[in-house]
Amino acid sequence: MIGGRIAVAYVVKIDGSEVLLNLCESHRGQVAGHLEGISQIGQPGDLLGASAGNELIVLRIQSIEFAEPREAHILGVGTPSLKAEPLRQVRAHALGYIHRSNGKIEFIPEEWRTPALGAEVFPLSTEEIMSILSPKDKGKKIKIGTEARGTSLSIDVSLDSFLSRDVAVLGATGQGKTHFIAGIVQQMLDLPKARIVIFDVNGEYGPAFENFSNKCIKYTILGNNTGRVQNGAQLLRIPYYALGRNGLCRLLIPSERAQLPALRFAIEHLQYVAADANGAHLVDQANHVLFDDCRREGAEEAYKAMNKIRSGTATVAKFWPHMRALSCLAAEWYCLGGPDRNGNYERSSFHYSSVQPLVNRIRGFIEDEQFKKIINVEGGIPKKEGQLDWYYESSIIVEEIFGTAKGDDGWQVHIVDLSQLVQDLMPFVLGALLELYASELFRRGPGGTHPTLLILEEAHHYLRELPGDAEGRNQVLAYERLAKEGRKYHLSLLVSTQRPSELSSTVLAQCGTWCVFRLTNDNDQRAVSSASESSFGYVLRQIPGLPRGQAIILGNAVPFPCRINVVSAVPQPRSLDANFSVAWGGSEELN
Repeated sequence: MIGGRIAVAYVVKIDGSEVLLNLCESHRGQVAGHLEGISQIGQPGDLLGASAGNELIVLRIQSIEFAEPREAHILGVGTPSLKAEPLRQVRAHALGYIHRSNGKIEFIPEEWRTPALGAEVFPLSTEEIMSILSPKDKGKKIKIGTEARGTSLSIDVSLDSFLSRDVAVLGATGQGKTHFIAGIVQQMLDLPKARIVIFDVNGEYGPAFENFSNKCIKYTILGNNTGRVQNGAQLLRIPYYALGRNGLCRLLIPSERAQLPALRFAIEHLQYVAADANGAHLVDQANHVLFDDCRREGAEEAYKAMNKIRSGTATVAKFWPHMRALSCLAAEWYCLGGPDRNGNYERSSFHYSSVQPLVNRIRGFIEDEQFKKIINVEGGIPKKEGQLDWYYESSIIVEEIFGTAKGDDGWQVHIVDLSQLVQDLMPFVLGALLELYASELFRRGPGGTHPTLLILEEAHHYLRELPGDAEGRNQVLAYERLAKEGRKYHLSLLVSTQRPSELSSTVLAQCGTWCVFRLTNDNDQRAVSSASESSFGYVLRQIPGLPRGQAIILGNAVPFPCRINVVSAVPQPRSLDANFSVAWGGSEELN
């Protein structure tokens, strides 16, 4: 007997971290009583403790069975004529051990520690369960939910362990992901220097922070026009040149051999031209001489203009040109040839065919009205007076969206409303923004940025590989450096998605804590299972049947996978089901 508890089982077999128990004949129910009340021990997932001297080995039930099912049938189990009590066995998995020292209790999650054969097994006390589910870590703790088996035990996790590695919040639509994320962010606002950026794809998060001070919440709507400007939100259109070299490469997906060198030339020499939607010319010229359509006429004037640009003797512009300047410079640099034997100039249609896909992509964006709502393609006045400085323009946008390096922005949460950004443009525009942010973080260096949590909603839309030629895929996936190396630069990602199987496997692999709501698709379930230990497969098998508001949490933040009722936001985000009965039934009460 330990602490007034009577043994309910004893150890009969040990196979690695797997432990087989025989239930004592005196224990026939699904609950066990002790000095502190009653513990449930009758279903997979329940916890038990095996005596190990001054320590208690924590076991988690995987299955309960009769040792001889045929014998149980013969003895009449399930009928009033039960002749004898057949042997019942419990298969369990060792999670770690509870250590007591100087009146303090601590749970150490080490699976290699197993009990001895014949060791007595007891129900756990409330104090012991709390030491496992909510360890007393130093620093700020946040509540992520309550224990799901009908108890009111709060599941609290250390903020450091939760955010030290990236977090994945996965689950089908309508299961509570947005409410859960809003609920934990609301708790983080207790910290005055918190810095959280939310990519709000559907414009849902605003109502969750209406009751908080306007001084700590910043709202930005990405786009040029909306009927839902509220909460003091500001409108933001991003100038194309503010995306910088890295962002534009991510946006335009150039191939390595021909298109990327042409685009680099255009970016580096953009300061020498003026342009509009029809073509480009040198700053001190009046008429267009540079084009992106490989036309026959005007090759000599274009060649002379390109020579001035290459030599750096052309006049430097005072204003950023139209985005069409990029395609004109790229096309002319690659397909424009010098004079032949007869002194004639021409553009090579053969060479032009190599850069034509890049030209078409630039033209496509320029002519896309949905794209122009978000990205300003017209050019404009530089932020640094009299200088076309790519790095300065990029740093201004990074600080506007993600905050300054010192974290002295005057806000704790920045909600970036992306509801105007159409789905087919998300991989390009948001991928370019993340690439831009990554390059700025790496430029600042490790530890050079105030610790930041970046929440990426509906991440499967843009954190994924895009279709395109094989040469361009290295450019497409470059943003994954944020997931792989962002920790060194004080960045933590919280990635939320309905379809983990469609998310970049590199991003998913970097997540240290997973909060998994109901998932029914086989591919999505496999994506989760591949990131967890096989010994916890029985826990993950619960994922398809999870009710709304429940999740399995596993990884860095918790000592072992556990099922919880997740915390919800108060007030709630704009993510609720439609009330069809009221909406369709009018004002009449429906029975």
